[in-house]
Amino acid sequence: MADKPKKPQKLKARLPRGLEDRGPAAINATRVMVEKIREVYERYGFEPVETPAMEYTDALGKFLPDQDRPNEGVFSFQDDDEQWISLRYDLTAPLARYVAERYGTENLVLPYRSYR
Repeated sequence: MADKPKKPQKLKARLPRGLEDRGPAAINATRVMVEKIREVYERYGFEPVETPAMEYTDALGKFLPDQDRPNEGVFSFQDDDEQWISLRYDLTAPLARYVAERYGTENLVLPYRSYR
């Protein structure tokens, strides 16, 4: 007797552990809080800065687990020019790059104050 093919198991809607859905009330509360924080920072001369979520891997350098295999431990990939790009894990390297690119120009006034 031939075995009947198993029916594919139905997908169950579920949220990964440690994550949460945020509804309108939580989103609005966050928006109000961030706006108040923004007002205070800007009152004292801080500027908003957003940097990309990825940087060249060599800019993250010594903090990566293995220089020969930069894709170990951090999400990384090679671009068309075969340069490694990695997902940043904090804001230090992007901020350092941002300041270095603008230091000595009218786009960066010292002392530099920014917020994210």
